Amino acid sequence: MRTARVWVRALAVTVALASNVVAQALSAITGDYGPRPSGATWAVVFIAVAVDFCVSAIVAWRIVRSPVPGWLMVGAAFFWSAGAWYPLVRQWGWLWPWVEGVTDLWAVLVGILVLCYPTGRLVARFDRVIALTVTIAFIVRLAGILLFASPSPIECGCAANPYAVMPSADADYWLGIAWRLVGLGSMLVVAGRLAVRWVTSSLPARRVAFVMPLALILWCYGTVQESVSFAVGWNSGELQFIPPLAIALVPPAFVAGVLYARGLRSRVADLVIAARDRVDRGLWESSLARTLHDPSLRVYWWDEHRREYRTSEGDRAPHQQEPDPAALRPGRSTLAIDSDQGPIALIEHDVALSQDDRLLDAVSSALLLSVDNDRLRERLERTIQELRESRLRIVEEGYLARRRLERDLHDGSQQQLVSLAISLRIATAKAEAHGDGDLALDLQRASDQLADALRELRELARGIHPTVLTDGDLRSAIDELALRSRLPVQVAVEVPERLPDVVEETIYYCVSECLANAAKHARARNCSVTVTRDGSTVTVTVKDDGRGGAAIEPGGGLEGLRDRVEAVDGHAEVRSVEGLGTIVELTIPVATSAREETDIEGSPTEAPAAG
Repeated sequence: MRTARVWVRALAVTVALASNVVAQALSAITGDYGPRPSGATWAVVFIAVAVDFCVSAIVAWRIVRSPVPGWLMVGAAFFWSAGAWYPLVRQWGWLWPWVEGVTDLWAVLVGILVLCYPTGRLVARFDRVIALTVTIAFIVRLAGILLFASPSPIECGCAANPYAVMPSADADYWLGIAWRLVGLGSMLVVAGRLAVRWVTSSLPARRVAFVMPLALILWCYGTVQESVSFAVGWNSGELQFIPPLAIALVPPAFVAGVLYARGLRSRVADLVIAARDRVDRGLWESSLARTLHDPSLRVYWWDEHRREYRTSEGDRAPHQQEPDPAALRPGRSTLAIDSDQGPIALIEHDVALSQDDRLLDAVSSALLLSVDNDRLRERLERTIQELRESRLRIVEEGYLARRRLERDLHDGSQQQLVSLAISLRIATAKAEAHGDGDLALDLQRASDQLADALRELRELARGIHPTVLTDGDLRSAIDELALRSRLPVQVAVEVPERLPDVVEETIYYCVSECLANAAKHARARNCSVTVTRDGSTVTVTVKDDGRGGAAIEPGGGLEGLRDRVEAVDGHAEVRSVEGLGTIVELTIPVATSAREETDIEGSPTEAPAAG
């Protein structure tokens, strides 16, 4: 279907151009131009006008939703050649009256083209009345030529008109005058109407119809000039070039206006970029008004809670539903923006913008896209917040569970084992006092095994939760890690107050991991640990002078360290150069209150055994 339509349009354009070119060529060969201006210059001018119409028609078919403007332009181009064909077909009586009758049909088509600008439809009743009046006048003129025109063969060199049942030279003459007066009057009315509308209208209306008034005024002048020449035989000389120029301006003016509106549609896409982060209502309104060149534009936003429209400032909108256009301020119209979830906004704009449906569709789509993006962003932020709150609950439960387990081991099993060790030592002393050496030796072995088990249990408890953090503070906990390390470790903890328990525990295990890596993998000779706090951020820096080349790799210890830090909404950075050692820097946000555990987010991974 689309291919057939393209071929039909291509054929129409080809026929229109061929008709003009062939007519001008035959006129040049025969030297018969009739009453028209003659010469190569005029031939080029007439063909250029036809080409102008056809090219504009091709563009109009591509950019205007309605195909009518394109067909009007092609039809005007085709009938533009009728004036050149008339002197060439005068010897055929059955043909020349029709050719002469349609000589001015191009003017009717161009007039309708002007009236349907820019939508391609006759929207206003006034436009339809003018189009109907001109069409009826043309039909009357054509009928007058067929019925009354019977020029003398000697005067016009033409065959007799077989359709002239009532030959009358006077009737034909006055009908010609009447036709030109009706056409001129209609054109002046339309031109005046457009000019007044252009002068008194708002900025958007002027920008949409910025070329057409000039083209129409020049065409009116050309029509007046031609009418005077017809009536009194006036030779206008070089001024004869003005009518073709004015006529040639109309189709490009139509296309230029539509292209300008399309340019506005492309600029609407910039609104999405301007509001890509969030639908700022004030920004949207000002950006849309600037894009559409309508400073009086207003956007009213739907308030779901109040079930009414509100301004960008939060005030109640003057109309609470899409109003009747007659109820709006003069020259205003509205565009309702709705989605599947209900109303979104109501845009009050200049009525001139309503002539471009695609422009309003672009505005609607841009606003819907931004609103949808904003809703998705809010949903994502809400999901992330719920995830953080869930991780916080997991952190708190995990921390409390480890504390309970460590306390149970310390207060329960560990204390019982300590009591058992004391009992074994007492039993050993009694056995030695009674001279039972074998029993004393067995009890001593059992006591040593118990001591080993107790030591392992303490190490296990320390891995579940560092007791030193419970009994002491972060400084003492890191000092203990430094003492247990096989490397000389310089410790500087510049945090005067206690940090949240989860943060201290995270720092403890991260420093333990870094010191273990420095001794085991980096083969470092010295190491330093620095802990500082700046406002709501704690920074931990662990440096060593080992062989360097460390990197965060999947499944490695540094990856677990990074995961542990990110679980409390922190950040871990590793800088390591071959031969220059390694620097691990941790930044962790903390609450303003020292023990506000509820403000800490994250979930530490399973704590490794110290060592």
